[in-house]
Amino acid sequence: MSNKEPIRLLILEQSLNRAEELIVLLRSAGRATRAHQIGSDADFLEKISEQPWDLILAANEANGFTIQSVISQLQMLDKDIPVIMLADNRDPGSITQGLKMGAIDVALDDDDERLLLLIQRELKNLETRRQKRRAEVELKETDRRNNLLLDSSTTAIAYVHEGMHIYTNQAYANLFGYEDPDEYAGIPIIDLITKEDQGKFKTFLKSLDRDETQEAEFGCVDNEGATILTKLTMSPATYDSESCTQAIFKPLVDSSELEDRIKEISSQDLLTGLFNRQYFIEVLDQAVDNANQGKQSSIIFYMVIDHFPRIRSDAGISNADLVLGDLASVIRGKVPDDHLIARFGDDVFTLLIEGNDKAAAEELAETIRTTAEEHMFEASGKNYQVTLSIGLSMIAENTSTVEQAISRAYQASDSIEEGNAIAFYEPKNPTLGEGGQSISTDTLQALVSHALDEDQFKLNFQPIISLHGEDEEQFEVLLRLPDAEGNDLRPAEFMGPAEDAGLLQKIDRWVVFNAIKQLAKQREGGGKARLFINVSHKILTDEEFLPWMSVSLKASRLASDSIVFQLHENDATSYIKQAAKFTKGLQELHIKSSINHFGCSLNPFNLLKHLTPDIVKLDGSFANEIEKNEEKREELIEIVRSLQASGVLTAISGVEDPSTLPALFMTGINYIQGNYISEPLDDIDYDFSSEGL
Repeated sequence: MSNKEPIRLLILEQSLNRAEELIVLLRSAGRATRAHQIGSDADFLEKISEQPWDLILAANEANGFTIQSVISQLQMLDKDIPVIMLADNRDPGSITQGLKMGAIDVALDDDDERLLLLIQRELKNLETRRQKRRAEVELKETDRRNNLLLDSSTTAIAYVHEGMHIYTNQAYANLFGYEDPDEYAGIPIIDLITKEDQGKFKTFLKSLDRDETQEAEFGCVDNEGATILTKLTMSPATYDSESCTQAIFKPLVDSSELEDRIKEISSQDLLTGLFNRQYFIEVLDQAVDNANQGKQSSIIFYMVIDHFPRIRSDAGISNADLVLGDLASVIRGKVPDDHLIARFGDDVFTLLIEGNDKAAAEELAETIRTTAEEHMFEASGKNYQVTLSIGLSMIAENTSTVEQAISRAYQASDSIEEGNAIAFYEPKNPTLGEGGQSISTDTLQALVSHALDEDQFKLNFQPIISLHGEDEEQFEVLLRLPDAEGNDLRPAEFMGPAEDAGLLQKIDRWVVFNAIKQLAKQREGGGKARLFINVSHKILTDEEFLPWMSVSLKASRLASDSIVFQLHENDATSYIKQAAKFTKGLQELHIKSSINHFGCSLNPFNLLKHLTPDIVKLDGSFANEIEKNEEKREELIEIVRSLQASGVLTAISGVEDPSTLPALFMTGINYIQGNYISEPLDDIDYDFSSEGL
């Protein structure tokens, strides 16, 4: 924002004279304003929906409307508008109070010189954030156009790095008989060449020149073993900023079968007639871009069918499909034609509407919910009642990605414990202490930065017990952040703000370094513990981490099998290519890897097609359900069997009740962890021999 542009300013101030003084203050500093004095909460909501605003200057309360309400409404609408609080006194304690309420900063009474500096700083920060969003949109648009050209091409195109596929388009998948291009991840390109031509292919690869395009004819095999004669063209390329080779296969013979394989994917879900997941995500991506640029806000609905596995088990697959088709018709009948509705997953429908009218969205969601509840679904002479859990989330300036938009709506639906209800996603500041006071993002970021500088983080260690008597001493490393009041904050409370401040990699390295240091001390004393160390997604792209960590292990005289690096399922799924590369790097160093909180994504086993962890730790929610829910127990048994059949050891966290132990034992799971076994400890010190499990 240049100094010539007027500042779009909202003022929450009882005194008209003081509001005018604030405008004069900016004008005297050479900044014109387009200001509005907030008259009420309704006035505030109307104004922020009319146009973008640059800044809010707010007293603690005016005209029956409080700064806390202002901040809450901004969070609800996901608006990026900095709020500076105007204190009514000179007490420095007002700064702390204002920051806890969520203000970006606080100006003490009559300190206009400092207030002007705060305004200039926050306007500069706001413009930086806006430029970043614009750059991200432009970059995404460029990438999208490039990927669209690749994805829509009828030519079979792939990118290969060190002989392995890192990208394939749909035509490539169709040519070789695969349904999904992602199935190629981790498959060497040589596996597509017939055995007779593999020697010729290796010679061809050796002859490739970094600066030239070369081609040759090869016999290839599809997934059914049929031979396809092709011309292969290979040339140097770059994909995701990584040097690689582009491979283009062209069949030497035409056939109707090949033409059918290369057809573009339909945007329609064949079962319900609604749009499919792929098309919905494409439109949602554009909606996120529009919101980032301040053009148009939207609202996403995430509609989950309650207890659908039970319906499918009772009705059978074909009858369950009839219920799904009928439900799709019921929902579509209540949704205006200008809204986009799609089948997002087996038991999930999504809806996208333009605008930020929260009340209208909730009214539509309630209409859909009650209509579904009151409708009797019939299949093969039997009636079924279907209810929906509907989560809603705003898509506005601060919604940075499609994944974030979907995740927020999913979190809202997942918060509905009993089902058959609607919920709007509500971002919340973390709370501290017994009083449950909120703490601002800026305060948390400062707390994290201080903890890194002064070495004030702390590590706890929770034992992981073998359920079948193996003599192993294992602990999960848990990170805690002490605050001034003596509370220990958990990662979920501060990692988000820490990521926004660019501190995740520093936190990861602090955890690894200090965990290794404490483990070395324990082993010097005769211990034989192994540590499960959690790392964030930032480590996956840190090229220097593995060499640094390897040196740290050697310096501490620790064997490589003394630690296990643990990735959260969400991170591994969102950054699957990077996770595969990271776990491969660990394998080369003879270090084991684990996936934590497994089983919470829509298709968790798809993750294991692309990377092979040594251990999979299931989410603690499974342990809470199996003792009282036969269906969940059978589901867990099947998951454990499938994992162990692929050579993966299994563990589960969240064991809080001894009554779950018999059921867990019957599942065949290898390890258990939870507060019933032991609460997190300050030191790597636990008597594993006392466990009679």
